[in-house]
Amino acid sequence: MNYEFINIYSDFLKKNLNPQKKLKVIFDCSNGTAGPILKQLTINNEQLTTYFINDKPDGNFPAHGPNPLKSGALKQLQNKVKKYKADLGIIFDADGDRVFFIDNLGRFINPDAIAKLLIWNLKPKKIIIDIRTGWLIKKIKNQKSKIKIIKSRVGHYFIKKLMRKIDADFSAEYSGHYYFKNFFFVDSGILAAIEIINAISKLPYSMADFMDLLPQYYRSPEINFKIKNPEQFIKKIEEKFKIQDSGFKIRVSRLDGLTMEFEEWPASRLGLRSHFGKGGSLGEGWWFNLRSSNTEPLLRLNVETENKKLLDKEIKKLYSLISAFK
Repeated sequence: MNYEFINIYSDFLKKNLNPQKKLKVIFDCSNGTAGPILKQLTINNEQLTTYFINDKPDGNFPAHGPNPLKSGALKQLQNKVKKYKADLGIIFDADGDRVFFIDNLGRFINPDAIAKLLIWNLKPKKIIIDIRTGWLIKKIKNQKSKIKIIKSRVGHYFIKKLMRKIDADFSAEYSGHYYFKNFFFVDSGILAAIEIINAISKLPYSMADFMDLLPQYYRSPEINFKIKNPEQFIKKIEEKFKIQDSGFKIRVSRLDGLTMEFEEWPASRLGLRSHFGKGGSLGEGWWFNLRSSNTEPLLRLNVETENKKLLDKEIKKLYSLISAFK
C-alpha cells in the first residue's frame, strides 16, 4: 500500500474537517478503501473521538458484504453506536463513493435527511437531485428559498455532466452519492461524511432530534420487477393512474422513466375544512417513479406518501396493476 499517496489525499481532505464541538463517531469501512484514508484524516483531531470497525481492506469482505444497504450490513455499526453512546455512525461501500449514516439512537438516516442537513450546512445556491429524491428536498423550493433545484436522471454520468454544465454547487442522489463543486464536481463518500460531522457539530441538539423535527414522509424501499417491453408497460401505468386518480392535481415527468406526483387539492378548494387549517392539505399526496435500471434488466419502483396507510394502499395498487400487465 502506497502510504505517500494516502497521506497526500488525507491532507487534502483534512482542510475541510472542522467540527465545532466534541463528537464521538464510529466508522464502518466495510473492509473497503476508505479505512486507511479516514484513519489518517481524523488522527490528532482534538474534537473527535473515533472508533473504526472493518477498516482493513479485504476483498473477501469478512464482516458483511460491500453494499451497506444489503440486509444485516448495518447491524454491527448500529450496535457499536449504542454501545459507545456515539453521536454518529458512518458506513461506506467498498470503494467509498457511497456513504450512509446512523443517528445516536442507532437508527438509519434517510438519505434525503442527509441531503437536507448538507444543504443547510453548505448553503448552496444551485443543487441537482435525481428523480428518486423525496419531498423533503423537493419542497424546499416551496418554502421561499432562494435555492435553485434541478432534477436529473439517475446515475453519476448524468449528474456529473449536468453539474458541470450548469455550474451547480452540490448534488445528491438517493442512493447515497453526494457531489461537491469544490471536489471537482464529483461524488465523495468521505467528503460527505466530513461535512455531516461539521454540520452535526453546529446543531444545538442531537442527530436523532434533528431527524425527529423534520417533516414526516413515508417511502418504500426500491422495489424491482422483471418486465417485458418496459416502455410499453410504463405507458399503460401512466394511462391507468391518470384515470384512477383524476381527483388529484397530477404532475407527470418522463425525464427518467415515469414520475407521477399526486398532490391533493387544498381543502378550501374542495369546500372542506381541514385539520391543517384554512387552505391546508388533506395529507393524501404521494408520488412514484418507475424506471428501467441503468445496470440490470429490471424496472425499479420508488414510492413516497404523506402517511403510512396511503403508502401501503398505493403499493398494493401498483402491484395489482403490474401483475395484470405482466
